[in-house]
Amino acid sequence: MTISAWRDGLPAVDTAEAGAKTALHLLKVLSEYLEFARKTIAQLNLIRLPDIPQVLQRMIHAVAQLNQGDVTPMAAVAGTFSDMVKEKVISNGADRVIVNNGGDIAFCRGRRKQPVRIGMVADLSQGSVTHVVDMPDSSDFSHIEGVATSGFGGRSLTKGIASAVTCFAQNSALADAAATAVANATTCDHPGIERCPAEKIDALTDIQGQLVTCRIGELSPAAISRAMADGIQRARQLYDQKMIAVAIVFVQNQVGIWPPKFTRFVRTCS
Repeated sequence: MTISAWRDGLPAVDTAEAGAKTALHLLKVLSEYLEFARKTIAQLNLIRLPDIPQVLQRMIHAVAQLNQGDVTPMAAVAGTFSDMVKEKVISNGADRVIVNNGGDIAFCRGRRKQPVRIGMVADLSQGSVTHVVDMPDSSDFSHIEGVATSGFGGRSLTKGIASAVTCFAQNSALADAAATAVANATTCDHPGIERCPAEKIDALTDIQGQLVTCRIGELSPAAISRAMADGIQRARQLYDQKMIAVAIVFVQNQVGIWPPKFTRFVRTCS
């Protein structure tokens, strides 16, 4: 996690340090509730939860908006941490903040509405920035303060074949959960796609028993288009219910953006 903070246009190191301490505290708190954080939403609905900390409450709230019983609160863990660290930094006096938790970003433009530029990776397995978004000030997108990316080749497992999905939302927790869901939706049946139980790749996974993508071979243009169409359809659902403001989907050589009007803010790196 990297924490950048400013106060009245000047670096505010003390507030960033407060945020770092908060991140360590959240890790300690959440570690005591992993039993619940690793259960699916469907399982959590069947048990009486104890008094749980705010970090887990926020994770559950974000993931519950997906209306999918097979996801766990861990689908929003990185984004939730970013949000809560950002809030701590602001409460300690910073007015402009950017918290980047391994690609799940929470930011605040500050009183002067300073510009924010987001670098995106079209292929998580490569890791290099390929596209840039200068966050717009237009009323349709001015409420965005969270960005997250998911897909095949990233830090987490996925059920889809998207090389990257970046979602923009009101906060990072929502963007995190949504990026996971949209990435999972970008799939199709094809001989070049191999799946296996999640625990075969990660013995400590929170989605044991669920099939995830373990290899993607050469795909036909038709297969890529089917996966892209399903990903965009899921993005449209989350957009219509106002969970996200934007989704950008990369499936190999194809790029899809919803809503289309956001396309003018996205440019490739030269």
